[in-house]
Amino acid sequence: MSILERQLDRAQLDAEKMTPRQERQQGCIPMWVADMDFPAAEPIRAALLKRMEQPTYGYTGKTNRYYDAVTGWMKRRHGWDTKAEWITTTPGVVTAMGFAVRSVIQPGEKVVYQPPVYPPFKRMIEKNGGIAVPSPLKLQDGAFHMDMKDLEAKLSDPEVKLFFLCNPHNPVGRVWTRQELTQIGELCLKHGVTIFSDDIHHDLVLSGHAYTPIASLSPAISNITITATSPSKTFSIPGFKMGNIFIESKELRGKFRTIVENTGVSDLDIGAIEATIAAYNDSEAWFDEVLQYIEDNNKLVDSFIAERLPELKTFALEGTYLKWIDCRSLNMDGRALESFMLEQAKIWFSEGYTFGEEGAGFERMNLGTQRNNVEETLARLEQALQARA
Repeated sequence: MSILERQLDRAQLDAEKMTPRQERQQGCIPMWVADMDFPAAEPIRAALLKRMEQPTYGYTGKTNRYYDAVTGWMKRRHGWDTKAEWITTTPGVVTAMGFAVRSVIQPGEKVVYQPPVYPPFKRMIEKNGGIAVPSPLKLQDGAFHMDMKDLEAKLSDPEVKLFFLCNPHNPVGRVWTRQELTQIGELCLKHGVTIFSDDIHHDLVLSGHAYTPIASLSPAISNITITATSPSKTFSIPGFKMGNIFIESKELRGKFRTIVENTGVSDLDIGAIEATIAAYNDSEAWFDEVLQYIEDNNKLVDSFIAERLPELKTFALEGTYLKWIDCRSLNMDGRALESFMLEQAKIWFSEGYTFGEEGAGFERMNLGTQRNNVEETLARLEQALQARA
């Protein structure tokens, strides 16, 4: 049996994913937050144990061991040549969003983003003094696309100073093509807009698709781009707070790093450092197995819904382990759909409306879990829909 089939009692470990926040979440199968249930790679566990056996836990720096692991992974896995000096570490990508807003715009200036999208996008723009300007993705021919005409209109506003990109996109699962990213880069160059690219799911790309860092397209685009990455989603280690933020431009990097240093959160703890090194240097085989497992989970969901739940719709998953499910034909508003899933189906999804009004009527399902959890979720969903008919 694959290690990925091993189920751990995460509730006993105070896992956020398993801890109900409302009474009606009790007894629901948790398929919501982007947190995989798989046991971490053995090299990560071994590295942490080896380090913790040494009874000295003082301040620990990021040396060449750390930076070589991070830049080596980006070169080996994605063909992107980066340098250690480009990297600023933060406690995570969400933290970096706030730092980017504060380092690029003045209070009251605007930031464009593309809903439906990960909820902290809008929140971090507004909480850090910006005005969030939506340029919604459009659903056309069964897939989500950028509305380039609308996007250019928004970016041409002289008050817009920053653009938030999500690649791969959470929750719709698109991996933006080189052509799409080139259009984005050229528009931002044309209108003097800085790019913040949330690439936390950059490794989680399914067969037939390829991740392109927007900063890799040209020196000019790289010069205006902040690329946020982390090993947390790739290697199921989000409990270690870490983000690797790549900025080639010395001027832009200096502004960003000043904000980070002024808040005093540029250091990583021992566990984050050791886990990152072991992940990138020694855990690639584990990740390849995980990626195939997620692909198989995705195929199961697609086929089950197409064959047995035709009132729902799914979309081709290109990246992430998050499945975006269209439930709009059920004719429920966002809150009613949430109640149906929690109280009737006993499934705890991420609710579509939390990703913006454009997500109302959708549900986001986590595929980074054991197959029996996926099967049980689908069975509960079918039973609840049959009872409703």
